[in-house]
Amino acid sequence: MRILTPGQWYLRFTCEHCEAKQILFADLSRGEARIRATYVVECSACMHKGAYDGDEIERYQHPVDQED
Repeated sequence: MRILTPGQWYLRFTCEHCEAKQILFADLSRGEARIRATYVVECSACMHKGAYDGDEIERYQHPVDQED
């Protein structure tokens, strides 16, 4: 299990087989760059291997913990 940093941007995909959301890696562009690649990855939940391009990869900003 990967530990996500609050406030950090990530690229993630949704498994086409089991629909689990998976993190690819940190998005160093902070949600600004256009994705021009196809990534072939294995889902850690169901082990399905799929190919995901810029239309299927989404940006995700991990929530910042808020203390009230």
